[in-house]
Amino acid sequence: MLGVEAYEKSEHEKELLRLLAKGDREIELDEGCDLDTVLTEADTLLATES
Repeated sequence: MLGVEAYEKSEHEKELLRLLAKGDREIELDEGCDLDTVLTEADTLLATES
């Protein structure tokens, strides 16, 4: 059995991993966003973790 907080943390971590994998694919295809956009999105995701 998994507590609600542990589940939410796990889901949040999965989302971060999905975004990292997406970024890797975009780099390979020479696509993607600029660094400022990526950092803003990361800050937003990390802020929701708190």
